Amino acid sequence: MANPLLTAALNLANHTGESWSKNIQSGVLSRLTGGDPDLKVGSTDYFVFTGTPKAELVAEGANKSSNDGTPTKVTAKTYTVHVTYRFSNQLMWADEDYQTGVVDQLVANIATALSRALDLIAIHGINPKTGEISSTVSNYFDKAGNGVHRVVSTGDAQADIETAAGDLQGSGYVATGIALDPAYAGVLARTRDEDGRQLYPELGLGFNVENFQGLPAASSDTVSGRQELEASEVSIQAIMGDFRAFKWGVAREVPLETIQYGDPDGLGDLKRTNEIAIRAEAVLGFAIFDGAAFTIISEHGASS
Repeated sequence: MANPLLTAALNLANHTGESWSKNIQSGVLSRLTGGDPDLKVGSTDYFVFTGTPKAELVAEGANKSSNDGTPTKVTAKTYTVHVTYRFSNQLMWADEDYQTGVVDQLVANIATALSRALDLIAIHGINPKTGEISSTVSNYFDKAGNGVHRVVSTGDAQADIETAAGDLQGSGYVATGIALDPAYAGVLARTRDEDGRQLYPELGLGFNVENFQGLPAASSDTVSGRQELEASEVSIQAIMGDFRAFKWGVAREVPLETIQYGDPDGLGDLKRTNEIAIRAEAVLGFAIFDGAAFTIISEHGASS
């Protein structure tokens, strides 16, 4: 009988019913904008047209002019992410049902970790494992000087949301969605009018948010990064914007791999420690076309 840990079929598709690129949909960014299946490993160039397209009225017999808008180029860079777990090699000797159960639980953990990676890298520019800003990430939402609007929280969540919307409208953008930290969604959900009525009943208690004030909405603590960042660094509460100005995709995904030899993670030779390692790896990329298409609500200014 085939060993579930060694079969070539050991991948996310066989154990979850969908590929990892579908599992990434649990992230807020991927839920607010569709992925690009044509993203390439390394870099992918996109042409961006700024300004409002304008047609020209031409009189009979008159000359036609060219459009004033000149497209610019934005490049989506890709980043390799992985999750590696070590186990005792005695797992290789367990019965197939037990191994399959371990693999199913492992896949669930890996899918969660990888699905959070896009948000944590694209919003905060951090290495998800360490919580430290990575020098390899060239641009991200919270990076200083990238043109993203900033609203510093006043303690009045309703007023801050209105200010965020006003910033976008002033830049000529229409919001297509909002990403909320669950704690902030809860604050909004508990906002009431003078008669004690809930102002935003669509938020319920602030969990499993899908809609807010007519906007598609998604909530996750990846918005604030509170599980990865130091407490003093946790700041972002919401991101409102035209998410058509954000592009992401999975350029390559590697099936789950069982490693029996060598030192794949710097923790010692597997044979020496009587262990095996199981790894999932993917290459994802993203680009922000125009920072002015987004507004961040945070407790303080942009990161450096």
